[in-house]
Amino acid sequence: MKKNVFFVLLALMLLVCSLCAAETAGNEELPVTTEYRWFVNQYRNVRTVKVSYYDNVYANNHGTYGLTPFASTVPAEYFVMDENGMLAVAPIVNDITDAMRIRLFGADIGETALLYGQYCERIRGKKGRVGFSGIHEGIDFVSFKGLPIHSILDGVVTKAGDSNGTVGVYNEEYDITLLYLHCQKISVKRGMEVKAGDIIAQEGGKGIYAGYENNVNYAKAGIVHVHTSHYTHVEMRKGRHTSSNKYRNTKLESDCPYEVMQKALGVTDSGREPVTEAAALEAERLRLEAEAAARAEAAAAQAAMATPVPTPEPTPEILIVDQVPGTPAEGYGFDPITSAEPSPTPAPEGTSQPPVEGTLPPTSI
Repeated sequence: MKKNVFFVLLALMLLVCSLCAAETAGNEELPVTTEYRWFVNQYRNVRTVKVSYYDNVYANNHGTYGLTPFASTVPAEYFVMDENGMLAVAPIVNDITDAMRIRLFGADIGETALLYGQYCERIRGKKGRVGFSGIHEGIDFVSFKGLPIHSILDGVVTKAGDSNGTVGVYNEEYDITLLYLHCQKISVKRGMEVKAGDIIAQEGGKGIYAGYENNVNYAKAGIVHVHTSHYTHVEMRKGRHTSSNKYRNTKLESDCPYEVMQKALGVTDSGREPVTEAAALEAERLRLEAEAAARAEAAAAQAAMATPVPTPEPTPEILIVDQVPGTPAEGYGFDPITSAEPSPTPAPEGTSQPPVEGTLPPTSI
């Protein structure tokens, strides 16, 4: 009896341990790197800042996917790991940003260009040292100049224009302020109440070319700002605010918008596949194989066309003879059968038979 109780308790302990191990594995924290990184400010001065980040996350950066760091203050739930152990942005992030983009532009147009917490471009300092221009405080949505910009949520306008084309809208329900930067032709005023979907401005580029992008020293060094399109930077801050954070700082001062936006916009997980580096490499491999097969097929066809085709010998004409020499013209010495009676032999032409004298009538004198 005691042995049975002992084995039962042992089995329960093993079961609890296995469940704990599974939970620990499921909640395994993502690898975070902490070290000094170089950042380049608007005057091309390079400074080293100690930062913590998720390294080599596969993500979109203004239309180009690649590996880039993300600030570690972005919740780990918004990243996934592929079969090679490389991080990528989770599909739910794409679902949320798509919903924000559709509400912002009033239709399913444009694209998401840069995400919250993503390290910005690599640029070169005065002495040639390359560093990052900052960490992104919000989300960039790209369309085209003059497109109407709509308020994503209901709220009260707290800001209606500055040197960066900023429009601020405070939402009391979620106690957040959404800041829309780089707008032009702002159509609201401070203190106005707006509803979700109301037009507040137009897509523009105000402030995009300010700062380091327009620096004379950068121009002399041949450094050109890579963003030539117009886009709207959407930033979220908890509480009521009238201005955005410092442009391209080395640490995040804004708040992660994903959880609030998912609730406010009713976003559900679409179940789409994550865009990972492993998937991109596999797609590239298949593309290269298809191109190689197409080239081989084209080369084979070209070689076949270049090889001379031998001209076949002409086939001699076959003469069909329908008459054996020395036979009647009817063919092969046989007369056509016309009746059962034998055909009379015709008399030769030009031969006359003299009359018999005894049969002539007497001649009268």
